[in-house]
Amino acid sequence: MLSRKRKLPIVLFFFLAFLCCHYSAFASLSNLDSLIKAIDSAIENKDFFTKRKETKIDSLHAALAIFTDKNRKYEVNSFLFKELEHYDLNRALNVAKEKRKLALQLGDKYHIEQSQMNVAEMLGKMGMYKEAFEILDTIDVAIIDKNNKQYLYHIYHSTYSLLYQSSLSDEERQKYIRYVYQYKDSLLQVLDKSKLNYQLVYTARLLDYGHYDSALEYILGAYPNYLEQKDNFSFDYTLASVYEAMGNTNLQKEYLARAALQDLMKPVKSYIALRKLAIILFQEGDVSRAYTYIKCAMEDAHFAKARFRMIEISETLPIITAAYEQQVNAEKRNLRKLLYFSLVLVAFLLLISFIVLQQIRKLKKAEIKLKNKTREISIMNDQLKSLNDQLAESDHVKEVYIGYVFDICSSYINKLENFRLTVHKKLRSQKINDAILFTSSTKLFSDELKEFYQSFDAIFLGIFPNFIDDFNALLRDDKRIFPKGNEILTPELRVFALIRLGISDSGKIALILHYSPQTVYNYKLKLKNKAKSSKEDFFTSLQKIGR
Repeated sequence: MLSRKRKLPIVLFFFLAFLCCHYSAFASLSNLDSLIKAIDSAIENKDFFTKRKETKIDSLHAALAIFTDKNRKYEVNSFLFKELEHYDLNRALNVAKEKRKLALQLGDKYHIEQSQMNVAEMLGKMGMYKEAFEILDTIDVAIIDKNNKQYLYHIYHSTYSLLYQSSLSDEERQKYIRYVYQYKDSLLQVLDKSKLNYQLVYTARLLDYGHYDSALEYILGAYPNYLEQKDNFSFDYTLASVYEAMGNTNLQKEYLARAALQDLMKPVKSYIALRKLAIILFQEGDVSRAYTYIKCAMEDAHFAKARFRMIEISETLPIITAAYEQQVNAEKRNLRKLLYFSLVLVAFLLLISFIVLQQIRKLKKAEIKLKNKTREISIMNDQLKSLNDQLAESDHVKEVYIGYVFDICSSYINKLENFRLTVHKKLRSQKINDAILFTSSTKLFSDELKEFYQSFDAIFLGIFPNFIDDFNALLRDDKRIFPKGNEILTPELRVFALIRLGISDSGKIALILHYSPQTVYNYKLKLKNKAKSSKEDFFTSLQKIGR
């Protein structure tokens, strides 16, 4: 027989599984305590919902392997993108790119625009705002289909909202909030007023104007549409935002709990409701549950590769974690006091001895739990730091240099073809001497090498704009190197630029730059001797430039 403690989570688990199939049952969960318990159980059993989601994703991948028709493949990829867009942003981005590839092959303008916007939406959510706007700005809003126009305005609105929330200066925030309002108004111009999407956006606009009572009345009037459109989970979160603006914390918590429960059961991994609910519970003193919720939100955001959500959570996580540790330490102190008191009475009553043993067991459990939580926190912090470092440097460098390699390869193919045609023309015209004279000149090689150096220097300084000053800071004051005349980088600086990019082998550097290996070796030796610090410190500091 199962114990009562084991039975309760299982009962709640099957209750949640039933709710997954019957979303209308949420209406009956009016009691906040019931919602909180359901969230606790959903977090405890979230592997169930994740496995169910992955099974659905796997079935769509299986369908893709079967179909050969490109229209059917595009359709299945569209379903796959819908499943992944709030679940795993990295996989969703890959699917969006595959959709774009298929749309280009089909030559379908509507699908090309739609898939382009899918790619832009994912890039924006992953924090690559510049790349997202570059794609969005290529779409002519004057000629696109109405549905794609709605989608375009939605992406602009959500991306500028993320920029607004991450802005540090008032000037930036004022700039981006104007765009947020502009695209919110644009959405209201193209959305169907009878549909839930319009009603949610209009409610948000009323909140922007401070018309809280009107916003509440309007969103409550949209409830029938919500019942008909069960795949739109924004209703409860929007209603929670209205109650937050009105200062009604109890109803805000209830609707945040509803939204969070739906997020966990869907499941989506990039969400807001659970994090905001955790903050309220923390402020009300429910530190243990707040820690569980914020930890779950961080794990899911990391799974989804939702960089902005991780940054949001990381602002709150240390505060809640510190409070949680203080609570655990306080419990430990109380347990120790009780233990000492019990030890004094152990000689008088056997019952007191039994209580002491119980308290010792609890203390050990608390210590183990604290160690486990501390370990988990350390792992999450390492993951967050690693992700930020990679996003700040590796991805940017790879993207820039991949584009550069493609561009230079294409350019060299064209130049080789022109060279071939010129020589061929001279040979056909029996101008053998001209051909020999033309091919014996080293001017072409010199010009191309000079152009290569200029391109490399310009792109490298575009990524590391302060490289020359930072590199000179590693050298003694009287040994610093600066470009002269029309130079962008000197030959010596160019060698150490490649080393900064991770290419340390002298032979490879010589091959890339068309220097002799001895020249590369001499430059390395010469500048190491000019360094302020030791050889090891010099190269370590070099690798930190630009971080």
